[in-house]
Amino acid sequence: MSRRFPWSVLGIAETSDTAAIRKAYADALRAINVDEDIAGYADLRSARDQALWLAAHGTRHDDGDLGLGDLDDAWDDDADADADADAYAEDWDDGPEVYHPDPLAPHLGSGPCSAPGLSEERQRAQAAWHALRKLLYPAGAPSDDALTDTELDDGLAALAVLTARADAADLVEYDSLDGALAELFASTWPRSAPFVEPANAAFHWLDEDGSIEERPALMFLNQRLKGMRFHEKVQQPGHPLHKAWVELSRPGTAAIVDRLKVKRLDIHKLITGIRDRYPELESYLDPKRVASWNPKPDAGAGGLGPMSGIFLLLAVLAVPSLFAQFAPRSDDSAPIVSVGESQLMQAEIDAQVITIFGPGTDIKVVQAEDPKLARELMMAIKNSEIVVPLHYVRMQALASAEVADRTALEARAELKAIWLTAAQAKSAQICRMAINGDLRALTLDLDKKDRAREQELLRQLLAAKVLSHMPKGGETRYSIPGWLVGETVKRSGLSQEELKAALTDPDSADRCKAETALMQAVIAAPDKVPDDVMRGL
Repeated sequence: MSRRFPWSVLGIAETSDTAAIRKAYADALRAINVDEDIAGYADLRSARDQALWLAAHGTRHDDGDLGLGDLDDAWDDDADADADADAYAEDWDDGPEVYHPDPLAPHLGSGPCSAPGLSEERQRAQAAWHALRKLLYPAGAPSDDALTDTELDDGLAALAVLTARADAADLVEYDSLDGALAELFASTWPRSAPFVEPANAAFHWLDEDGSIEERPALMFLNQRLKGMRFHEKVQQPGHPLHKAWVELSRPGTAAIVDRLKVKRLDIHKLITGIRDRYPELESYLDPKRVASWNPKPDAGAGGLGPMSGIFLLLAVLAVPSLFAQFAPRSDDSAPIVSVGESQLMQAEIDAQVITIFGPGTDIKVVQAEDPKLARELMMAIKNSEIVVPLHYVRMQALASAEVADRTALEARAELKAIWLTAAQAKSAQICRMAINGDLRALTLDLDKKDRAREQELLRQLLAAKVLSHMPKGGETRYSIPGWLVGETVKRSGLSQEELKAALTDPDSADRCKAETALMQAVIAAPDKVPDDVMRGL
């Protein structure tokens, strides 16, 4: 005669020897790949739990016993078996009491009635189990509705009774409660969410996180637990991503001032992090706000082959018109030096402009080339406590990629190479700010040669009329050609694998070295660099 469940799964004969059961379980566990055969692991765990239960409560040895108590009758091989089976299967599909049988009952009964002879404590625990199950399956069916305050209080009280019972129970009953609650909460998420943390405190579910013996239900619940803990921490002002969380939680689209208060990199880290790890947390964020910071990237191609290049997703900083709220509403062609309220002297204005663009370029020249930029620059000079005018123009140069032609793109690339090289010489923090386009308060110690070259390149962008462009921001995709990867490897001293990791990980310690070497390689042979790479850098 073939063995029946659970012995068939464990591969041993029926026994009440718990040591033999646990050994059989361990042997079977080593023989399966838990990551690939989650269903098989679930069956094995269920078989172990049922075998231990049978060992504790005694087994019946008549050949017709399946270990299912009164439900065995539905499986008798008599003339009525087929007719009864359909009714039984229907009950099995519909009833939460069958999906989640009473872990405290001496058989897998489906009702809340206590078996005779149970202690008062066990009867209370049984009643608490049925109350909790009924609460999580309102009207006998799963529900996504949140619990009311009364339901939450009742559920926590029932769970407290069950965890107290687990503390006083033997190992078999403890395991039974542990497994039953895990399955119940996983099956009824998110309605069960308020009960998962207190259950974890009692049964130490997170101790299994990532282990080979982590049960399927806990693979789900432990990830939710970590998500809830992150949600609690990120709301605290001291958390590194707190400002980004607050910003993305607010209703509506991000405005100009909002983009000045939060680092673009923090927004990117938060969005990508919760989407990768805790996707359910995105429901706490405002969709319009998220979309305004992180629009869908343009479709792009390009592989990650070892010699074909490196495929990158670049978060593009949207540099807003910082001074639009101060700018006059008159026509751009109006005389620029009618400064009125601020009473700035012409010489002072021109001195600031010369600092940016070099000798021979005053505010009238800027107005003739790009009237919109002239007005924005005037506002920058009048409100220099907000941002240094030179820093503003540098940010506009970075933002010009969306509309720049090939010549302007090459000028922009050379500017970025100058800035990154200078920033790398100062500190890792300064370099990271330059990489992220955070130039609002970035002081770069350029030597005389680099300063003159920066002014020349900025004059080129002024003539191209791209410095007044207000970018949409978002993300873009591009693939670095294999030859450029090789040149960057030579300049950085990194291996190709290290370079790929540095360019794709915002937190990499080698990010500054990699980005600087990449820009230096680009300006060494700009004619060979494709337009999409130039625009994405």
